Formats: sequence, C-alpha cells, structure tokens
Amino acid sequence: MEDSWFNYYKFLKPIGSGGMGIVYLAYAVKLNKEVVVKQLASKSDDVYEISEAIRLFEREAKLLRTLSHSGIVPILDYHVTVDGKYFLVMDYIRGKDLSVVLKNFGTFDSEATVEIGIQCCKVLDYMHSQNPPIIYRDLKPSNLMLTPEGKVIFIDFGIARIVNTVDKATKVVTSGYSPPEQYYGRPEPRSDLYALGITMGHLLTGVKPKPLTQSNPIKDNSKVNGQLNDLIFRLTSYNIEDRPKSANEVLSELKVIFQTLKGYPRTTQTSLPGFSTPSRATDTTLLQKIINFIKNIKNDT
Repeated sequence: MEDSWFNYYKFLKPIGSGGMGIVYLAYAVKLNKEVVVKQLASKSDDVYEISEAIRLFEREAKLLRTLSHSGIVPILDYHVTVDGKYFLVMDYIRGKDLSVVLKNFGTFDSEATVEIGIQCCKVLDYMHSQNPPIIYRDLKPSNLMLTPEGKVIFIDFGIARIVNTVDKATKVVTSGYSPPEQYYGRPEPRSDLYALGITMGHLLTGVKPKPLTQSNPIKDNSKVNGQLNDLIFRLTSYNIEDRPKSANEVLSELKVIFQTLKGYPRTTQTSLPGFSTPSRATDTTLLQKIINFIKNIKNDT
C-alpha cells in the first residue's frame, strides 16, 4: 500500500548526511515552499545503536514541537512509514553554518564573536527557562546557521534533552566542545555555557578545540578583547561552579563588552536590536562582510 504522505513532498536532492541520517532538500506542496527533510538511516547492525538512534530521533521531533523561538529551526511535520522509516520535516534555513564561514573567512574578530554569542545566549536562555529546563548539549559552529539577514539559528536538536535530576543522561559528547560532566552523563544548563565558550574561542582563533581544555583564545590571537577572553576562560572552566551561573548572566556580560567595542565608526548598524553607531564609508564590520558573502552565494548545501 502506497504511503500518501509522500504526495505532500517532492524530494529534490540530498544536502547532507551523517552516521544516523540523511538530510534532503524538498518542496512542500501544500506549503508551497522549500523545506528540509531529515530521514533516519542507520547503517549499523547493532540493535542497541539502532534503537538509541530511533529514540533520539523521536525525541528531537517531540522536543522541537514544544519550542517556539526565532533562533530555533521550526519543525513542520513528522512521519513514520509502515515499514519503519522515520522522517522529520523542518524549515529550510538559508545561509551557511559557522564552520563553513570559518573555513571561508578565517578567524572572527571580537566584535563579530560577541554578536554571535549574544544571539546564542538568547536561545540558550529561552531553552534553559523551560520547565523543566532543556539542555542543547551540542553547541558548536556546524550547528549554528548564519542567515543572510544576520540571524543565528540553532539547526540540530538530535541530542538535546530535558533536565532530569534523578537519572543519568545518555553519554553523548562532541570531542572538544563537550564539558567534563557530559562525559559522565551529568549535563546541566551550564554545560551549554561551556560549549558556547569553546565555540567562541574557536571562532576567534580558528584552532580546533582540544577535549576538556580550558579556552584561552588570546594566546593564539593577540587581538582578542581582554574582557571577552576572560569571559571565555571562565565559561570553559573544568569546574561547573567556576562558570557563570546562567545564559542570561553571560548575555549581560557580552552586552557590556559589545558596548566597549562599538565605539568606532562602521558602515551599517549592528545586527543587534537596540545598538546603533556612527557610520563612515570606509569601515565595514567583519560580520557584515560575512553576511554579504552569504547573500551572494548559491545555497546548494
């Protein structure tokens, strides 16, 4: 018997793949727009790995349906076929992830990094403010999409989880970005702050982070703002108690740092609401250059 669900989507081309899935660009007939369809497709013969992949896939679908934030990719549909194929449909976010931006532009300056960090903190604060809190657990450049409008979107929630203070979490880590407690299955909201600090350090230096190593980006890039370096160093402390207490606290610090950086002229207003500066035709921010690049390239990946 034919599954009528496939009549609603025209699969255009694969645009990505991983150990447990394939991502397609598709056209949603009823919605009259392009979308992203993620299909669970495990090549593993391990029964436990397959069941765990299905569990995480289903949890991503359920979790995304509960969230509504401009910095989180919206879920549009979820479907399981009779023969056990799993599909998740999401908005197609035009832009490039920050790992691609790093590859094309090299290191970020302090100002661009702070602007990215501020947007990330707003998303994390929203997630951590849920009842119970939701931990992202996989913050890294490749999971952050930068749109042509300068918006940062979190695009992969495959291992995000609701905080459970009783049971240990599944031990899922990303080498270099995950904090010590995540290796022991004990992540909490400040675990995401660690990953944010590592991510900002990576943007500032272009140096791939070493596992469980406190980030001190000024050692590799002497132009890094001292206040920003100090914040990143504290965010990536081995001990949870030595990190800032919340995403909102980090957001406040980043806004102060941004105000110290924004005193020089630029061609455009910052992408951050509420901040504006004088303009001069010769000064364009690095972030604006990146955004202009995104606007002028074909979104084929």
